[in-house]
Amino acid sequence: IPSALVDGSRGRMRCERDRCSALKGEVGKSTACSIYAARPEVCRTCQPGDPECLIARRHYGLPV
Repeated sequence: IPSALVDGSRGRMRCERDRCSALKGEVGKSTACSIYAARPEVCRTCQPGDPECLIARRHYGLPV
């Protein structure tokens, strides 16, 4: 993971407001991970439609 995307004080991915710094695009339209091949385990385990996905979709007002 590029050091610019790591929150050194917390040892995890850096976020900008309420989204991961590696996420590019517009939520609800088209997004992509800019470090997909090197993404952390927490991102690898997230699956479309899983409980965490549904929470995020509700947060952004997207259909579940």
